[in-house]
Amino acid sequence: MTAVAAPRPRRRTRNSLNKESIVQAALDILNEEGIDGLSMRRIAEKLDCSVASPYSHFKSQQDIIKIIISQGEAQLTETLRASRLNGKNSYEKLTLIARAYYDFSGNNQELHKVMFNTVHGHMHRKAFPKLPTSYRVFLETIRAGVRSGEFKIREEDYPSLARTMYSWMYGLIVLDMTGMLKKRGVSGDPLDEGFLFFRKILLDKE
Repeated sequence: MTAVAAPRPRRRTRNSLNKESIVQAALDILNEEGIDGLSMRRIAEKLDCSVASPYSHFKSQQDIIKIIISQGEAQLTETLRASRLNGKNSYEKLTLIARAYYDFSGNNQELHKVMFNTVHGHMHRKAFPKLPTSYRVFLETIRAGVRSGEFKIREEDYPSLARTMYSWMYGLIVLDMTGMLKKRGVSGDPLDEGFLFFRKILLDKE
């Protein structure tokens, strides 16, 4: 007796999709395959729907990436703000923020690349036409330390220092992602050297 093949499951209809499910599928693909693996066709495969279905909610892949960047920035900002709650003073808060940022990038490498690389940088600027909210956490914490008298720098200099520290964190993350820290034989905590440098700037009296 010939076996009867099981009926093929019906593909999802356009009406069964929503923006949240499409963005989540895109984020899953990003984490698993990187940005090169992300496409509207791949999203449709992930959701088992027609290629046209995601277009009923988004005009292009760029619109999805913009939402992913916004959500990633919100997640990073929340992580940084939560981390500084455990600091006893502004300097401790800064070190906790830096460590939280470093850990976030390591745990979300593909997301972090999309959020801050040059290819999709214009999407980040569209999502955040002013200052990125994660950067503001550095800025606010340094400003609080200056105004309390803990940090020994002039108040007009705190924005420059915030940019410097934020740039240091980003550069360190890129070196780590590309394996440069390991190649140069850096051992121990890669943040310690920077912390000592910023401690001298912020806490040492002239």
